[in-house]
Amino acid sequence: MKRVDIFIFRHGETDWNREMRFQGHTDIPLNEKGKDQALVLKKQLAELKPEVILTSDLIRAVETAKIANEHINVPTFISENLRECRLGDPEGLHRDEVLKKYGHDSWEKWSSNDPASFEFSFPNGEKKIDHLNRMKNHISDFCLKNSHYNKIAISTHGGSLRRLVHNCLGAPTKPATIPNCVLYKIQFCLKNLEWHFVGLIK
Repeated sequence: MKRVDIFIFRHGETDWNREMRFQGHTDIPLNEKGKDQALVLKKQLAELKPEVILTSDLIRAVETAKIANEHINVPTFISENLRECRLGDPEGLHRDEVLKKYGHDSWEKWSSNDPASFEFSFPNGEKKIDHLNRMKNHISDFCLKNSHYNKIAISTHGGSLRRLVHNCLGAPTKPATIPNCVLYKIQFCLKNLEWHFVGLIK
């Protein structure tokens, strides 16, 4: 039963990350620290040898993928389906402003990995379940249509990575740590379409 190895990572730091602002679909580039983080990721991917990279079309993810690909120089496919969740009205706000404006209950629902919270969205934002499904559908479609690939890397976002990791079989019960350029391994089974958590790559 073939499983595709998926090395999934968060983009490098942006100024909005440093300022703890909600980014969502807002297109913010890497800062210098973020570029340095991607250089470390480049060394990791060189050892893992993925055959292709998929990336969100937002510039912070594209820039991270480009730097990380410098050693291995594999094909890159860009898609808006790998974007962060569209956060709607809170985009651009500081985390404290989000807490003050929308309340702790909304923050808990946004942060939770409990499936009961997956219908949550901020005003004019995307539901968590819709975000998860568009990513899973895109990745699974790519794997099924390109079954000659055994190892793929994915450049995406903090909320995207967290949502995918915690919806795998064998996922950690405690919230996964998602610093910039963190790298996790999961697997996708082509036959039964199951997602399996493998672990953090250090």
